[in-house]
Amino acid sequence: MWNRRVLFGILIGLAFLTVYVMGIKRIANEKSLRSLELSDEVTVADHLRVEITITGVDLAKGQLFARLRMRPSGRIGSGFRTPSVRLKLYVNNSPGQQEFDFPIGQGMTRIEATVPVEGDLNRYPFDQYESNIWLYADTPPLPQAPQASPVTKVSQVPKVSQVPKEVAQEPQVPEANPPLANHDLDVADEELALDMDSVQKNVSVPLSISLSASTTGVKYTGKVVRTKDSTVTRVHLNMTRPFNVKNTSILVMVLMMGLALAVVAMVVNRIMSRDTSDLLPLSLSISLIFGLPALRSIQPGVPTVGVLGDYFSFIWAELFVAASAILIMWIWLIRSTKSKTTPEG
Repeated sequence: MWNRRVLFGILIGLAFLTVYVMGIKRIANEKSLRSLELSDEVTVADHLRVEITITGVDLAKGQLFARLRMRPSGRIGSGFRTPSVRLKLYVNNSPGQQEFDFPIGQGMTRIEATVPVEGDLNRYPFDQYESNIWLYADTPPLPQAPQASPVTKVSQVPKVSQVPKEVAQEPQVPEANPPLANHDLDVADEELALDMDSVQKNVSVPLSISLSASTTGVKYTGKVVRTKDSTVTRVHLNMTRPFNVKNTSILVMVLMMGLALAVVAMVVNRIMSRDTSDLLPLSLSISLIFGLPALRSIQPGVPTVGVLGDYFSFIWAELFVAASAILIMWIWLIRSTKSKTTPEG
């Protein structure tokens, strides 16, 4: 017959195994849980397709790194990535060039852009961020098709009553690519270094957006936001820590505090005891003073000391083990002195 200790040990082993298997199963699908795929197409034939790939993010510096590839379609494209008209693309590339000019007949090279990220890093691992990729493209006015000459003979113009119903109800073709509205211009000019003279003379080009974002340690959500006339395009991204990062960080914080409290309990036990030779709590305290920073560093993407999570666990754990070391040393000194001064026999 198995006794209670054996059964208790088996239950503890099964609990650890269950947690391990569930964690592995969760990590296996981690990429799909934190990644983002966006696609927002326009119905206009003459448009510029922009394929955005998020290559990385530096939350400490507040920067998002993106790679842009362009593909013109319709009358503005003559090849896979070759425009048949002069195209100008504006991107809110914060550290450098924001205006990119693509001549006729030359391939549209990819663009490496860096956009700002807003958020509070000090709330790790519960920090949240947002970023916006602003895009605007224009081109010189396309040549219009020649219009038919007006009819000069009034007798050939049918009366309204004689016009067939199908012809009378035929809708007029709207003008393609209306000029940029004033409110849209103001919105874009706040984020983009627009060439105002070029913007007023040229025709805006509708943009189709395709975005892929997948980087370790960051979970992405977002959407494509367009202005009223779809001339200015903004890709809005929200970033948080994924499920596995939050769980790992919380587990590490619990472990640090648990180790510190265990050492405090051992010191209290030694204080209440009359044994003066047991210095095990002292060695554990000294080891944890240097071991807790190493344990803290295994948290994925953890910033420098001073974030919100440190005030829940790490800083208090360091203070507890340091205080425990000081107490156990003084207790040992006091008791050793008393034992020497106490007369034998």
